Amino acid sequence: MSRALSGLNILDLSTRYAAAWCCRLLADFGADVILRDPHPVRALAPFDADGKSIPARYVLANRRSVVLDKEDDSWRRLFANADLIVDDAQAGTPERVWIDDRMGQSPNAVHVIVTPHGLTGARAHWPGNEMTADALSGWASVNGLADRPPLKASGFQAAYQSGTLAFGAAVCALIHRRKTGVGQQIDVAMDEVLSTTFAPGIMRSLFQDAPWPRHPAIDFTNGPAPVKDGYFSLTLTRPHFWAGAMKFLGLDDLASDKRLLATHSRPQHKDLFVERVQEKMSQFTKADLFRQLSEINVLGGPAFTMDELETSENMVAREFFTKIDGIKYPGAPFKMSRTPFVLNRALPESGADTANVLSENKALSRTASPSQQSTGKGPLAGYRGVVLTQAWAGTLATQLLSSMGAEIIQVEARTRFDSWRGTYETPMPVALRDQPSAQHPWNCNPLFNSVNLGKESVTLELSTPEGVDIFKRLVAEADFVAENFKPGVMRKLGIDYDTLRAVKPDIVFCSISGYGQTGPWSPLPAIGGTIEPASGMSALLGYEGGTPMNSGQMYPDPVAALYGFSAIALALYHREQTGEGQSIDMAMQEANFTFVGDAWMEYSTTGVVPGPRGNRHMTFAPHGVYPASGEDRWIAIAVETGAQWDALCKLAGRPGWRTQFAGDRKANEDALDAEIAAWTKSQDRDALARALAEAGVIAAPVLNGIEVANDPVFRDRGNVVIVDHPETGPWPQTAIPCHLSRTPARIDRPSPIKGAHSRDVLARILAMTTGEYDRLEAAGITGVEKSPLEKAG
Repeated sequence: MSRALSGLNILDLSTRYAAAWCCRLLADFGADVILRDPHPVRALAPFDADGKSIPARYVLANRRSVVLDKEDDSWRRLFANADLIVDDAQAGTPERVWIDDRMGQSPNAVHVIVTPHGLTGARAHWPGNEMTADALSGWASVNGLADRPPLKASGFQAAYQSGTLAFGAAVCALIHRRKTGVGQQIDVAMDEVLSTTFAPGIMRSLFQDAPWPRHPAIDFTNGPAPVKDGYFSLTLTRPHFWAGAMKFLGLDDLASDKRLLATHSRPQHKDLFVERVQEKMSQFTKADLFRQLSEINVLGGPAFTMDELETSENMVAREFFTKIDGIKYPGAPFKMSRTPFVLNRALPESGADTANVLSENKALSRTASPSQQSTGKGPLAGYRGVVLTQAWAGTLATQLLSSMGAEIIQVEARTRFDSWRGTYETPMPVALRDQPSAQHPWNCNPLFNSVNLGKESVTLELSTPEGVDIFKRLVAEADFVAENFKPGVMRKLGIDYDTLRAVKPDIVFCSISGYGQTGPWSPLPAIGGTIEPASGMSALLGYEGGTPMNSGQMYPDPVAALYGFSAIALALYHREQTGEGQSIDMAMQEANFTFVGDAWMEYSTTGVVPGPRGNRHMTFAPHGVYPASGEDRWIAIAVETGAQWDALCKLAGRPGWRTQFAGDRKANEDALDAEIAAWTKSQDRDALARALAEAGVIAAPVLNGIEVANDPVFRDRGNVVIVDHPETGPWPQTAIPCHLSRTPARIDRPSPIKGAHSRDVLARILAMTTGEYDRLEAAGITGVEKSPLEKAG
């Protein structure tokens, strides 16, 4: 088998984790990545017994390393030989000038730049990191408890998200380059990537006319509770999940209590159930709960720690882990049938490959003859996807493909609703109740409308032979299929990969599921709230020394979406080279586990089982979220250098801090945090964040969803766009996660009315006549969804 990116030469000029992760993924799928050393990530704690940085062991693996003086003329040849160059230098810095000066050697290369806030805009020169991306995007505002500070996601989550998006966007640009011979620049802002993945929280806040709150502690909608041997997450987001779980626990009176069936009213009655449910759960082990609840189709997930994941029967059965020099590493985030993931190089010694790299005379990968003409369309213009994605993971993946120019035909069940659309009985959102055009709740759901932009909706009743036949005819005219059903559903419908490959031999077929298409857990139910604990993420999120927590939204879904987007782009790139399609099997448990790979490496190399660290960093201090003046107003502040520390002390008017904390700031972090919080709590959040950032200190306000939607910088840069929906009207939406210089990402239509494009798509693609369509509509096989009253009329 070949590898998707074989033959590509990548120059890794990263200095931080996000861009380094982008390059790690490029290497994992076949590219030859040349790493510029010494790399700053090598200085990040924790360290193994050999004194090597554990984060560096993970993120800088699979490369060749060179060390060269910046003025060495060899750099010009390395630039000239690169198909793709990745860096993270901010605008106006000497590093940015040095790189841009040499980009003239690579006029047709793809150039990916990952920075905290992008290359343009009022925050372009602000320093930033993972915590400020969480703060500005809205994610931090929903993580944690209502009566405590907001939480950044654990470890390097913002970097993993941004690096994965950059990876997928780079592959899209490489597809365009292969066809046209023309490269381009990709501007990736970490805060914009995260605001895009937080879109459901933003739209939900806008439509409910109130910011989405942090957890009020345990209510069994999302988050781990204590059991006999650890923690277990009951994700009882539907009435039947609640009823099934309560009956299983022997709490029949709670199962039928109408006050507790709906998630929106349950927290108001916690005194009725929390202690009783916890007492019953404490009698079970994680394994017993997981097995028995799965048998009755109730959603739950064991909160695995790193040591427990090593022996996870599903990951072992799927041969997930890979070994290098006797050390286990996380394996593939998704399995590709023709172009596998390969991790076979450990962290290189700094400069170990300099001589070999400089002695090579490498050629660029084969592309079309350069044409400077730009169509202005996305890099995937001309590709078509026929997709059966639903809820969040699959729908966001295909929305990202749509933003890159692909035509996405969303096939929806004629007689069933996507869970994120709601149903006939779903209440109309508060902000739309006086909107005359808002007629159908399933077309006005903020969740669905946040992740289905740019798509066309076709309804088909796939339980009928005619519906299946029409679906196959659409696939015959498509380039890829994506679905996130429970494994086995596609086969039962008669539209699995083997069947569709007979219809379209070069089809790319992507399946996203909780635990994968194979393995003992394959048939088990799963959603983001159960995958988060089962992938090890929940064991790392929480206040320092505290208990495991789930994120404020179902974080594993956007992780899977970023990988789904990238995987399909990879498969299309391979198809451009070979004409060969393939299948993609993504287990959300495995995909999300790669995002805590640094924590896994800490355990696998030292034996230490990491737990929650709150907002603190393993290397830097201060590093936290502090109160500002006003209700639920917070500011993220971090210091990574001596100059930043001096600037913070000066701006705070606390020169004594320099003496008080003259030793190791990490060793005195409790006292340091208390001093900073005492100062910030009387300060205006936005003014202080601006003053700190202008002084060179890493800082950002913690924005809620409504504030993100109205943020002038996000709007000016085009991350937030106004989308006019036929029923909801115009609303701001975070939709553009990166900016391509020649083939810009864009949103050209709102999320679709259910079935609205059925007639047009079937006529345009299948040449279906009006009479044939009318017959199918009358038979209930296709059509636009109507309310019961409209149907009766």
